[in-house]
Amino acid sequence: MSKFILSRRTFFKNAALSAGVIGGLGTLQAGALAQSSKSIRLRVSSDQPTDENSPHYHFFQRFAENLKKSVGDAIVLDYFPNGQLGKGTDVIQQVKVGSIDVMISGTAYLASVIPEVGMLDLGYLFSSYDHVKKSLSGEVGDALGKLVYDRTGISVLCWSCHFGARNIYARKTLTSLNDLKGMKIRVLPLPAYIQTIEAIGGTPTPVPLNELYTALQTGVVDGCELDVGMILSMKLYEMAKNNLMTEHIFPPLYAISSKRALSRMTPEQQKAFREAALEAAEYQYVQASKKEQVATDELTKLGVKFSPMSKEDRAFAVKSCEEQVWAPFIKKYPMTGDLIAKINKLSA
Repeated sequence: MSKFILSRRTFFKNAALSAGVIGGLGTLQAGALAQSSKSIRLRVSSDQPTDENSPHYHFFQRFAENLKKSVGDAIVLDYFPNGQLGKGTDVIQQVKVGSIDVMISGTAYLASVIPEVGMLDLGYLFSSYDHVKKSLSGEVGDALGKLVYDRTGISVLCWSCHFGARNIYARKTLTSLNDLKGMKIRVLPLPAYIQTIEAIGGTPTPVPLNELYTALQTGVVDGCELDVGMILSMKLYEMAKNNLMTEHIFPPLYAISSKRALSRMTPEQQKAFREAALEAAEYQYVQASKKEQVATDELTKLGVKFSPMSKEDRAFAVKSCEEQVWAPFIKKYPMTGDLIAKINKLSA
């Protein structure tokens, strides 16, 4: 990790050199340089809890630790979990205008302002998080990052992963896709999630994450689709002890930053900020499988029954998603066709 750390001497040397050329900079950069003598406090939003099984919080801790090592207290990250700063789609808009500085989330919410990004949540697009990493660390990730910036001014600091694929959890026993018929399954209120659950036989029912426990408890929904870390972190196993291992979506995790937040930093601080996020993303990939296994073992001890999906059900689910989810999406957003083809080539 040492290549990501700027020494204190180097940091102040670069700051002094930057100050020497301040006369040739625009007013925006000059303002950023003036900030170098005091802490820049940034508000970081997540809709997940502050728990070691939360992928968002796990990423944030590493990100903040890296930043502390590289710039000390020059940039301070203030974490707001559990959707304290608003619902995901609202937070995206606030990052866009600069009233929230950083957001850590899944790609689904980003798709609310850049619909093409929704391709990353199409059912059965990815086969593993290794597949996600191969895809988003190259030209596909670069192309989507550029699209986000060009349209909104939001910078994608990194792409990473959650702790395992999203599976179906329910109050009743699950053994096959047939068991999903008539089941109200909580999903994110976004097309890719809704259409994927429809394609595999369930009835998608949008519910905010912080209301999910109560929705399961009261029967508003019969089940949900989440990764193991969140089921454990939010104690949803108390309401839904039956799992069908559909592995229908491997949702990427991202960290994004507002243009306003970056404008407050010197070029050296921006570099350290981005590198802190990139290293945290790499660390997240390494830790994900371990976290997934630990959470799975713990849920098993707590009485959750995990049922693998049959090869026949999986083949049906993949084909249904390709026909009912992928094809209409590509038709609506033609530029995604080439990116999806590139992702498919990397799955081999």
